[in-house]
Amino acid sequence: MAKYSTEFKVKIVKEYLESNSSYQNLVNKYCIPDKSMIRRWVCAYKSQGIEGLKVKRKNTKYPLEFKLNVVNLYLTGEMSYQSLANELKISNPAIITRWVNDFRKQGIEGLKPKKRGRPSKMQKSTNKSKDIKVDSSEKLTNLEDNSLTQAQLKEKIKKLEEKNYWLQLENDAIKKKIELSQMTDAEIRQLLKQSGF
Repeated sequence: MAKYSTEFKVKIVKEYLESNSSYQNLVNKYCIPDKSMIRRWVCAYKSQGIEGLKVKRKNTKYPLEFKLNVVNLYLTGEMSYQSLANELKISNPAIITRWVNDFRKQGIEGLKPKKRGRPSKMQKSTNKSKDIKVDSSEKLTNLEDNSLTQAQLKEKIKKLEEKNYWLQLENDAIKKKIELSQMTDAEIRQLLKQSGF
C-alpha cells in the first residue's frame, strides 16, 4: 500500500468537502486504489483536523489497559472501528481491528506487547563449556608467554596498554553521552558555561 503525504491527503479531503465530488470520482481522478481510504481520511479530518491526516514517523505504543478498554468498547457494540479511532485519536482503525482479533484468539495475552524480530538461532551455551574455553585459552597464553622473549613481552604489553587506553576513552565517551541524554537543555548550558565554552 502506498503512503500518501499529509499535503496530498488534505488536498483530497478539502476537495471532497468543498466540491460535489464523490469518493469514486476522487479515486478515479487521483488513482487511489480504494474509496474507503478517502472515507477514512475524511472521518479522521472531521474528528481530529489535520493532525488526523499526518503520517506518523514513530509507532505509538499503547498500554495494555488502553487496548483492553478499546476492545471492550468495540465488543459491547457501542462504537465501530472508525468511530473508536476518531474518538480516541488513533490514526489507523486497522490497529483496533488487530487488537479485537488478537483478543478473540488469545484473550488478554494477545494484547500484551510481543517480541519483535527474528528469533536467535544461536544455542545458549552452558557455563561448563565457557569454563573449558577459558581454561584452554589461559593455557595457550601461558605457553605463548613462555616462548616470547623479554622484548616481545614488552611490545605486547605496550600494545595492550594502548588498546586499553582507547577502550577506556570509548567507555568514558559512552558514559558522558548517557549522562548528557538524561540532562535537560538548561543543565547542559550550565555545564558548558562552567567548562568555558
